[in-house]
Amino acid sequence: MKKYLICSLLTLLMACSGTKQQEKNESPAQPDYTAHHIPAIIEVFDAHGGFDSWTKLKTLSYESGASKTLVDLQNRYTKIESENQTVGFDGENVWVYPPSENADQQRMRYNLMFYFYAFPFVVGDPGVNYEQGEPIVLDGKTYNTVKVTYNSDVGDSPNDSYIICSDPETNQMHWLLYNATFGGEASDRYNLIKYEGWQNVGGVLLPGSLQWYRYADGMVGDPRGGATAFTNVQVSEEYPDMENFEMPEGASVAGSPGEN
Repeated sequence: MKKYLICSLLTLLMACSGTKQQEKNESPAQPDYTAHHIPAIIEVFDAHGGFDSWTKLKTLSYESGASKTLVDLQNRYTKIESENQTVGFDGENVWVYPPSENADQQRMRYNLMFYFYAFPFVVGDPGVNYEQGEPIVLDGKTYNTVKVTYNSDVGDSPNDSYIICSDPETNQMHWLLYNATFGGEASDRYNLIKYEGWQNVGGVLLPGSLQWYRYADGMVGDPRGGATAFTNVQVSEEYPDMENFEMPEGASVAGSPGEN
């Protein structure tokens, strides 16, 4: 009987140990960040390589004009280097170096170009709402539309809204209508950008250039200045070195909209 009890205890201990080891090796269930995506936006994501492909990426870098931009795509840490100034976001502060009296202006501007550049994927995050709209005619061609809005607690400008205009045959995004409130009240006045030169970078399509156009009463007007081109575009599934985003000693810190 004693021998039987010892064997039973050993068997029980081994079973418990195996269960704990199994639990240790199992990754905790991750929330589904794509549950709010509607079919219309999924079609657009898929036409650009798929949202899953985008979320695997950790680093994006590119050059535009005289500046170089580095972004941690998972946390949105950012560093923009130009000849006379560097602007960064370390997850808490937007900083400017050398220090500047106009640092507060960078709070809304530091990631503006990245945000436009990373469409449509950049609006795949939680807290974003989608509405399939009526087709729209731009420059003589009909496009499908998806309107994008935000929950009231998302970002510094939750009143911003966007309308993605995609080719009905390919579902590729050609135009973006947007109204940027910069923390102000919502508006029904939209600006217009044309996306061109889509290129496959690391499995996702990213634009080669953005061209702003005048837009009023549903009509596309003349280009507004020259196109903004993006070169030396690189992505990686590895995280960038966090030292890139650390605020230098003596840098100015940009205040949030509520502080100005």
